[in-house]
Amino acid sequence: MKKIFAAAALQALLALFAAGAFCEKWTEYEESLFNQALQIRLESRKIDGLKAALDWIEKKREEFFSSIKEGSVGQEALLACENNFVLEQYHFLWEIDDKAKETGDCVLEQYNKTTAWNAAHPEKERNPLYSLSAYELANAAMPLMKYSQKISVGLEEKKFYDTMIKNGLQSGCLHLNAGLWYAFAPAFGGGSDSKAAEYFKKAAQIGPTDYEKFFGFVYLSQIDWKKGDSAAWQKDLQAADALLPQNVYTNFVRRVNKAGADVFEYADDKDKVLKKLEKFYGKK
Repeated sequence: MKKIFAAAALQALLALFAAGAFCEKWTEYEESLFNQALQIRLESRKIDGLKAALDWIEKKREEFFSSIKEGSVGQEALLACENNFVLEQYHFLWEIDDKAKETGDCVLEQYNKTTAWNAAHPEKERNPLYSLSAYELANAAMPLMKYSQKISVGLEEKKFYDTMIKNGLQSGCLHLNAGLWYAFAPAFGGGSDSKAAEYFKKAAQIGPTDYEKFFGFVYLSQIDWKKGDSAAWQKDLQAADALLPQNVYTNFVRRVNKAGADVFEYADDKDKVLKKLEKFYGKK
């Protein structure tokens, strides 16, 4: 009987551990800063013109960090917010020229910062929001990794997502990241469009930020487009538009879809999709 109670206690302890009970606790202010950074990322998708958007995100980055009182935010939360800004900066650099050295350097420099932080702070001590931003950064850096490293990072990432979801972490970022993992992974490696759709839908439902809801709907639209469900595809993108009126991103998504591709394919093989766009729409 003692063994049964001991096993039950151990199981409960492990569940608390996996859910983040022993992770770095952020203040409400720190969490609000993380969410503000997400909102700025979202707002950048309203800027017309890649160079203009890049300049805008850099300006907002400077304003954001200069507004934080010294000593009021821990280093982990600051690094997580920085990850968000670098990710959006990288997005626009990648769109301008995905093969430029500046583009690779942008994400690699920040990725090295997170790996250094991770080496000094075991995952059990890290806040889940920080880990989510670090894994998203790792995904951006994957084209610069060796194949074996990609596999190792990808498996570590999936294990984290599965554990956090199993233990009830309510985070739109978590479900977005998990959905993207399943959307990009090949079927033989565990990929699943239905699983991806489940997580994207959840992200759109729980947020809590408009960033998470917006991209939940956008990515869900891509699964519906692949399924040939035109009504659901249109509904998803309209829901995204309602969250961010006059954005330029959903029009880009529609343009890609009408040319016979999806944004996952675009992220995976940009040159291939650009050729499809040129064939469908003609040269600009």
